[in-house]
Amino acid sequence: MSGASPTLRRGATFRARVRLLAAALAVGALSVTGAVVAAAPAHGATPGPSSTAASAAKLTASLTADQAGVLSAGKDLSVSVTVSNPTGTAYQSGSVSLWVDRTPAKDRAALSAWLTSTDAVSDPVEVGRAPLETLEPGGTAVVRVTVPAASVPFGSRTESAVFGIGATVKAGSAETSPRSSVVWYPGGTAKQSAVNVVMPIVTPPGSDGLIAADDLATYTAPNGILTRELDGLAGHTTVTVGIDPMIVASIRVLGNAAPASAVEWLTRLADLPNDTFSLGYGDADTAGQIQSGLAAPLAPTSLAYAIDPKNFTPQPTPVGEPSTATPTPSPKAATPTPTPTSTPGPALPTMDELLAWDYTFTGITWPGEKTVRRADLAPLAAAGLTTTIVSGSNTNAGDLDATPNASFASGGTHVLATDQRLSDALQQAASAPSDVAWNSAMSKVNAQLELISQESGDPRRLAVALGRSWPSSGTQLERTFNSLFSSPWSAPADYETISSAPATSGLDLVDTPESPERISLITSLVQDEGSIGQFATVLDDPTRLIGRTRAELLTLLAISWENPRADWSAAVAKARKATDVTLHSIKILPTENVNLVSAQGSIPFTVSNELPDDAVTVVLSASPSNSRLEVDQSTTKRILKDSRATVLIPVKAKVGNGQVVLSLHLYSPTGVPIGDPTSVTVDVHADWEGIGALVFGILLVLLFGFGIVRNILRRRSKRAGDDEEADADAAEPGPDQPAEPVTPSDGSTPPEERPGG
Repeated sequence: MSGASPTLRRGATFRARVRLLAAALAVGALSVTGAVVAAAPAHGATPGPSSTAASAAKLTASLTADQAGVLSAGKDLSVSVTVSNPTGTAYQSGSVSLWVDRTPAKDRAALSAWLTSTDAVSDPVEVGRAPLETLEPGGTAVVRVTVPAASVPFGSRTESAVFGIGATVKAGSAETSPRSSVVWYPGGTAKQSAVNVVMPIVTPPGSDGLIAADDLATYTAPNGILTRELDGLAGHTTVTVGIDPMIVASIRVLGNAAPASAVEWLTRLADLPNDTFSLGYGDADTAGQIQSGLAAPLAPTSLAYAIDPKNFTPQPTPVGEPSTATPTPSPKAATPTPTPTSTPGPALPTMDELLAWDYTFTGITWPGEKTVRRADLAPLAAAGLTTTIVSGSNTNAGDLDATPNASFASGGTHVLATDQRLSDALQQAASAPSDVAWNSAMSKVNAQLELISQESGDPRRLAVALGRSWPSSGTQLERTFNSLFSSPWSAPADYETISSAPATSGLDLVDTPESPERISLITSLVQDEGSIGQFATVLDDPTRLIGRTRAELLTLLAISWENPRADWSAAVAKARKATDVTLHSIKILPTENVNLVSAQGSIPFTVSNELPDDAVTVVLSASPSNSRLEVDQSTTKRILKDSRATVLIPVKAKVGNGQVVLSLHLYSPTGVPIGDPTSVTVDVHADWEGIGALVFGILLVLLFGFGIVRNILRRRSKRAGDDEEADADAAEPGPDQPAEPVTPSDGSTPPEERPGG
């Protein structure tokens, strides 16, 4: 045909298209509806192999059957083919052809292998074709193909089966072939597996120890995550619920300040008829704690730091508290109870009262997926956690010939293993963002259930789990439960039914420890908490800081942090930085060199307390570098919150002058080192005091000597004056004695002697 004219080539192309159309008509009448919508590719659909590696990189597609992947007798087969163009170049219009594999899947392993295979299917049956419009760069098209019931190749079967379906998608020069499955159900009674779903009541991960009031209001709003969790449980009383006690405590600790929606939600939770058990506080990772070296999982110590007394006047109405609650014994029961102060005040809730709940089951722990070792079970059991729920991927269930029951024992500990494939598909359905994605996920659920029903032996007793991250934004939980429990191949069962099932031979735990990086970070966090516990001995009430630190640590160990979308490493780094700031919040401020010129005295130092909420009591100790200086004793000082204080260190100077380096250390009253040590140089001039006293004595002697001499001289001068005055008195004539004539100096005759004088 290479030398044929363009007209002949066009004619050959036209005849080829006619033949294709005739083949389609031979299968049956075909109803095709094409639609192009701007949307993300359907979640959960299994992409099929492409014709070439190059085309697979340029074109993606997924295939989903309607009605949760179940095709009943007399119903049309309707599918959605989602085609995406991730490139920057538009694809010209093409076609989508739908085909069916004639051979049904024989078991779950065969179906999984078929869905991921790149091998060509032998003798597939094409059942429909539809056009594909031009795909713009970054665009997505959903092509609908409907096959009438009369044209379904396996429509005459009288027994249920799972068939593989596929689509060949061509757009321009690109081609890809997504695969999926459909379950044929001709009706009648099928063998049903007993299924119990374990669902957590948790919130998005945090590190604050308690949920803030604003966040509680958001989570318990009409479309909040906690509200959606309870809404999805409506009518499904066999679902077993694991409750994070931090949620309960976060509402109760607020007292009358708790959001109204949160109090209403707590009431709904208390009225829930489902079986319940307690997760760890904050849903902390119990397996990770054991693997980090702890003898038992940690528990909260005190939540008093978050209680505001004014929110408990009047007392809030109790919600969900057991009527016969038994307080948990305190590890410090031997410590005398402090005498209450005479100041009246509201009765504040204890930690036991904040956490109390009427759980159906106790002693259950639920670690994260693929995180448990056999060696972890004994410490968990010793801590009272005698039943461990593990993911199916943490067992050898995938290596067994048949699906095992959920319950088994490992090392003397009761273990409940969830079915991994069912759990993954169910979680995808619960968080599906669209109908196409939901149908894709539920197709997997129904296909797995139908294949399990074909296995020999008694009906299986299965546990299915919704993981910690199930929907942050999904709203399909109730729809998913409705579909699961109405499936022809499943029957709802309670926890006791599944837990008491006989163990399947050969099922056992497979050691799957957590990553060394995660364990290293957990170890560091636990060590930091220990450092804070030592540091807290400077406080009047250490339990406030210790309780806050423990609660924050447990929430930082939440299993939901293992979600790849959560930046746990960044949260850990932030928490460790905050710990370092706290440990260095009490410090000795820098001091310039000190001159000591006396034999003894007190040197002042300034100590800063940067804690915003607590006063502290510290002991300042000083040690000299040589014997020129002697420190009498350490000094204890109480420093108010967010303030500074001067602390005096009494010292004595020895013989000799020179420099002494004084090393300064802060301690708590119990002797725990606080902050970083520092030092100051002291210039000792102890001899100056003696020299100064000598000089002063000499000056004093000179002063007194001068005064004495001056007195003596003054007295002598006075006596000499008195003698002269006496002599003068003796020389003067008396009243009876004639006066001695006075002769003038010029030799003239005195007047009295002149004639007539």
